[in-house]
Amino acid sequence: MTKVVVIGATGRQGGAVADLLLQRGHEVVAYVRSEESPAAKALSAQGAGLATGDLADPDALRRACTGAGAVFGLSVPFGEGGKDEEVAQGRLLVDTVARLDAHLVYSSVRGGDRLEATSIDHADSKQLIEAHLREQPVRATVLGPVYFMENALNLGFSRLGDGVLANPLTPGKPLDQVSVLDIAGLAVHAIENPDQFVGERIDIASDRVTGQEAARILSEVLGREIPYQQLPLDMVRQWAGDEVATMFESFENNTDFLDIETLHARYPAVRWHSYAEWAKTVDWDRALAG
Repeated sequence: MTKVVVIGATGRQGGAVADLLLQRGHEVVAYVRSEESPAAKALSAQGAGLATGDLADPDALRRACTGAGAVFGLSVPFGEGGKDEEVAQGRLLVDTVARLDAHLVYSSVRGGDRLEATSIDHADSKQLIEAHLREQPVRATVLGPVYFMENALNLGFSRLGDGVLANPLTPGKPLDQVSVLDIAGLAVHAIENPDQFVGERIDIASDRVTGQEAARILSEVLGREIPYQQLPLDMVRQWAGDEVATMFESFENNTDFLDIETLHARYPAVRWHSYAEWAKTVDWDRALAG
């Protein structure tokens, strides 16, 4: 089994990767800001080793990654330093793993290999990081996830705690979505099969649903009516800022969807989740308690 360092292991995405790696018997080192956080303690109790530091600390990152066969990594958007801060994080991660000759599985964003700017900082930052990655002698696999199903668990935005599913998209607009469970599934598959995956870049989605379809599925899973409510974009701009509003504008205008069926057929070892299958994995009592 492989020693794997997981960046962002206390978050949804890194946490899903760490969980699956541990289930499959790998030696996991979780790179965390604090060993005292509840999430870090939970990982330790599951059998993960802990290494402390952040994505701006080259010495701590190098120490954590030394001796690892693989590193699952991501960069963190929406920080105080904005896009420049995230780009610096990603470049440091790439350079560190390149020097240690480990296999980097980097979680980016769909279209992060495109060259034209999007006016969405957390997407443009990934483009700059991927451009840097392509120039470095790093053994890498890049995953490009779409919109997360788990965003529905952000109750301040989705308003599920109020008994509705709120989103800025028109009710019948399809949206490619991915579960962190499937990002983890493909990431771990790549870590376990580096000869097949080094040099690959894969945009990934689990399912395509409209807001109305998502609300109907959640109604069935929760056992009560969850109506869909379209949020005005101006309200989103006030709540969440221009960047998030612009992202949803791009989703509303999008006609370029992933070929989900072909993707899933290409990687049958991943246990892909439809939106309904994902919803059934959620502890809704806990999620709706905030």
